[in-house]
Amino acid sequence: MTQKYHRTPEYHVASLVASPILAQLDEVKAVITAVEGAEIHAVSDEGKIVFTVEGTGFKDLDKKIDIIRVHKSILNVSPVYHQVLDESGDDNAEEQYSEVAIKKNKE
Repeated sequence: MTQKYHRTPEYHVASLVASPILAQLDEVKAVITAVEGAEIHAVSDEGKIVFTVEGTGFKDLDKKIDIIRVHKSILNVSPVYHQVLDESGDDNAEEQYSEVAIKKNKE
């Protein structure tokens, strides 16, 4: 039996913290900003980078995060927050918003 699912337009935004090798900080910042939909918001004195990634679905977001995560100069990427918004223009869209706060760091 094949089921058809009605997909609504979604907008995903996730915030993350990257821990790079400090000597490679500029290289890692360049990698993050080269990813479409990624934006750096802060860099700590210890080199931790706070950034967001935007996408059109879970797979799109995961692909973008993986491009950053697998870079040789990144030690760890920890998710902080993920929000999914319905962009269908439906008047009841507010009821369809879904927020997920990630309480544990992903290892």
